[in-house]
Amino acid sequence: MKHIIVFAILLALLPLAVSAQEERADTVIPKFLSNGYFFREMPQLPDGEKTLMRLKDKEGNSVVVINVNATLPKSLIRKAIPREQVHNANQFLNGINMMSTMHELTQAGVKADGTWYSPKEGEPFPQFSEKDIEGRTWTSDSIRGHVMVINLWYSGCGPCRAEMPILSKWKEQLPDVMFFSATYHDAETAKRITDKHHFTWTHLVEAKDMMAWVGTEGFPLTIVVDKRGIVRHAVQGTNETKREKLLAKIKEAEAESL
Repeated sequence: MKHIIVFAILLALLPLAVSAQEERADTVIPKFLSNGYFFREMPQLPDGEKTLMRLKDKEGNSVVVINVNATLPKSLIRKAIPREQVHNANQFLNGINMMSTMHELTQAGVKADGTWYSPKEGEPFPQFSEKDIEGRTWTSDSIRGHVMVINLWYSGCGPCRAEMPILSKWKEQLPDVMFFSATYHDAETAKRITDKHHFTWTHLVEAKDMMAWVGTEGFPLTIVVDKRGIVRHAVQGTNETKREKLLAKIKEAEAESL
């Protein structure tokens, strides 16, 4: 039996509707969530490929999610906590839906051998056409002759959100560079998050095809493209060392003439 292990802490910034039952004082905080059913204790799941993750709601309550690609038996479902009795049930279920969407988008190009396409150093950056929060369309022609930096993120990525104010300073330092972020979220969701974190780049929204570049390595993915349209640097994940190298590559590309 194959187990795929994925850990995630989400939900703090999701657009969630709080229903009446989530405000009740007598609701239960579950420990486990399996195939859409909540449990107080670890359920005895049927055989099948499983995925494991951890979710936190906006109050810091966590639940371990164990999904299995098999139908839960009725005897197990009868042991589940009724959804209307679960504290913040909608938050957890919406988080699961988001993770499912992100998995589908990021794994779209992953092959059987585990490889996938992502822009690589020394290669031309792919042709693209995407809309930003304001509805403007940006294409490969829009960036011609400019250094471009693009940062791929989504709302459930804590490191993505944490670095947003830092990345905004780069735009102030290098006003001639074209700084873009890209996410699969719609304009309303992206604006709410980027405003909250003072992220001042140009934000491409519903950029679902770009999400496939993330593959199995996780968010954020940040790419530096030089004035000739060639990828100069691409890195997944973020920390101070990675950002220092990114900024050095941006300045290096900006200093070059066509």
